[in-house]
Amino acid sequence: MSLPNKKNEVNETRPDRLATAILVIGLVVACSFISYGVIYFILGGWPLLPYILPLILLGGIGIIYGALRTARGNPATKQSVKATLIKMRNGAIAGSLIALAELQIAHAFSNHASWYNWFNGLIPSLIIDIPGALFFGVSAGAIGGLILGRIWKNNKAVFVGGVIAGGIISFLYLLIAF
Repeated sequence: MSLPNKKNEVNETRPDRLATAILVIGLVVACSFISYGVIYFILGGWPLLPYILPLILLGGIGIIYGALRTARGNPATKQSVKATLIKMRNGAIAGSLIALAELQIAHAFSNHASWYNWFNGLIPSLIIDIPGALFFGVSAGAIGGLILGRIWKNNKAVFVGGVIAGGIISFLYLLIAF
């Protein structure tokens, strides 16, 4: 019994890595600089307006281009983008939580925020710390979770990467700021 000389039809489509990379870079740039702008606005002004708006616009263009290229792509590209965004989201959440905990602990130990007096201590520090934690979580935690999630194939690798990157970056900020 012989097999016919027929080519094997295997789906050899590879994901479009450029669409994934541009979408990821656009999300990180836009979200990070929006959080950065919110922090400066809360602190009493918008001193970096001419420099920050083009970067936010550049991130938005990256998001739009990556989304359009992904929407027209093959199913492998869509699956790759979805997996990447899930890894980034989980890393950003973990990085933001550890950064918020570090910022709150630093404010409590430096006596800038009193846990006994809610209106004069805890609430104002939360107003500043939440955008700061989002800045560290999105910029460092998402990228750290993405990198460690790609290297170490484990369910908790993304969270560990987000915690490590967000924790290190926010700790270095605290060493410089306080």
